Amino acid sequence: MAPIFRWTVEKHATSTLSHSLFPRRVRITIPSVFIVDDESMARGNLIEALALHRDWTLLQALPSGDRLIAEVTRQQPDVVFLDIQMPGEDGNALARKMLALEVAPLIVFVTAHSQYAVEAFELYAVDYLLKPFNDERLAQCVLRIEYLLGNRKALSQAMMAQTAWAESKTLDRVIVKSSTSVRIIDTRKILWVAANGNYVDIHHDDGTHLLRASLKHLLSRLPGNEFVQVHRGYAVRCSLIREVKAGDGERQIAVLASGDELPVGKSFRLGLLKRLCG
Repeated sequence: MAPIFRWTVEKHATSTLSHSLFPRRVRITIPSVFIVDDESMARGNLIEALALHRDWTLLQALPSGDRLIAEVTRQQPDVVFLDIQMPGEDGNALARKMLALEVAPLIVFVTAHSQYAVEAFELYAVDYLLKPFNDERLAQCVLRIEYLLGNRKALSQAMMAQTAWAESKTLDRVIVKSSTSVRIIDTRKILWVAANGNYVDIHHDDGTHLLRASLKHLLSRLPGNEFVQVHRGYAVRCSLIREVKAGDGERQIAVLASGDELPVGKSFRLGLLKRLCG
């Protein structure tokens, strides 16, 4: 269920980060916020930074998650800025509990450890803030949340993605975020994917987008019966493979319905043939 909004206002998006996906004039709610961080300085910094965005209302700033679920249930904030590593229950467990509530908030993870953001949260969270962050990075986050709160369809998609993460479901959509946009990719439209350093190139019906995640992690969330890994750096939708042919030397190549050709690694050949012939 989407968050229950308290009131709405007409406002201008004043950030210079505006993009065609974020209309310059949008009807949004006044976001209500919880901050949860065990470090008093971190809480204070975020409180001061959010104070620059006068349309935002801070409801609670908590030093732990001990009372978080009860308070979220009672006050129903639109957004929770949640630290990941805290004494007692960590941010992962708390996020899952919040997303199981009848009225769940949007969640922005706050962390000093980039490995958390690089893997799981880039796929599912609305946003994350990597400590230390500056006012411009927070402004990007604010703009994204204001867009979601002012667009019911986008908000619904974001909430479903959060819930999929919380319940460890196979993804039916992938959210690709940049500083100025939120792109929703239906996994049924994904053709093939390629590792690109700390990122993955997602080739789909509408183009190509770059996702900050590992190929291994993305494949673990895609429907396993639909995709096959053909190389340590490539995976493809099985139904699109039209031919496996010899290349130069001992190389083998998978030819797709689109005409694209992907290398087939030695250690993946047997598994690929079993999938194609099985």
